[in-house]
Amino acid sequence: MKLREAKRDLYRRLAAAQGYRSRAAFKLIQLDERYRIFREGDKVLDLGAAPGGWLQVASERVGLDGLVVGVDLKGIPRVAENVLTIRMDVFSSELVEAVTSYTNGKVDVILSDLSPNLSGIWELDHGRQIELTMRVISLMPHLLKPSGSAVLKIFDGEELPLVKSQLKKIFEKIDTTKPLASRGQSSELYLICKHYKPEQDLLSQT
Repeated sequence: MKLREAKRDLYRRLAAAQGYRSRAAFKLIQLDERYRIFREGDKVLDLGAAPGGWLQVASERVGLDGLVVGVDLKGIPRVAENVLTIRMDVFSSELVEAVTSYTNGKVDVILSDLSPNLSGIWELDHGRQIELTMRVISLMPHLLKPSGSAVLKIFDGEELPLVKSQLKKIFEKIDTTKPLASRGQSSELYLICKHYKPEQDLLSQT
């Protein structure tokens, strides 16, 4: 227990020292170091963006020629010149229009660190998180460029293979990983999806 607490405190201290809004920023930093998610000039969509730690990392990675759009039910204080935020539910029918009004088209990368309000009932929490992830996948034909990438948080459990099988139909490469900054006892995993194939997404809907 003490080791887990020390690890949690380490990333909390690092976040405070380096000006990140959350310890979760280090999850994305570690994922990007391993998988090279971002390129300078990319357009990025971050779903479940509050309090803004991932927005900060993405902003740094894409530079001033890039653009990062964050969506969350909660308001997010200004992050940087190249970051815009939308206060909206990810299930809103107006989400695609709201995002594309800022991005002027599709994005290069979709990030999702979405998590439900946890009830403590595992089956319920897992099901709700899977529902959020499937919502993000359903948005991809409307928002993600061909050959684009996605980073999706997902709770490990019985529905995980079904989600991965869906993603394997529309991405050339899928990796499952857990960054060091994640809590050891947490069930969260991250799916790293590379080279989106929208034509396969369209076929799956017919």
